[in-house]
Amino acid sequence: MIESRKNIVLIGMPGSGKTTVGKILSERLGYTFIDTDHIISELTGKTPRRLVEEDGLEYFMKIQDEAVLSINDNTCIISTGGGLVHSEISMNYLKSIGFIIYLNTKYDIIRERMDASRKLVRTAGTLLELYNSRVPLYQKYADAAIDCDSADPDAVSGTILGIISSK
Repeated sequence: MIESRKNIVLIGMPGSGKTTVGKILSERLGYTFIDTDHIISELTGKTPRRLVEEDGLEYFMKIQDEAVLSINDNTCIISTGGGLVHSEISMNYLKSIGFIIYLNTKYDIIRERMDASRKLVRTAGTLLELYNSRVPLYQKYADAAIDCDSADPDAVSGTILGIISSK
């Protein structure tokens, strides 16, 4: 099993299942569920999207780092915002307090999921650019990666439990 002081950190694109899988893991392990986007909203009174629109990306990144650095629990499932991997400060901190799992999902599936469930409006080119810029960073920081293309959240959670029990 991973060290008892370690959290489990989920990274991946929006639509990869971080929140859904995180909540399932939280229930199965009895860990606290933390969503970094919710911390940002609590700190600012704004959704991450609104914060970027009204205050700019640079300010959002600063608040995002503050949100991550405020996490000091040691038995948590942490679901991160998709762009968090662009912050070396936040990712290094998360690496120091947790076991990072990348929920790897193909671009076409992310696009379908976002079209179906997200109010986030992006052109296909912009989403593809985001995807291409983030995947190498997800791979860089991950302690483990799980293919989430066809697996349901319960199966993904089971795979994660298998990985962490062997560490």
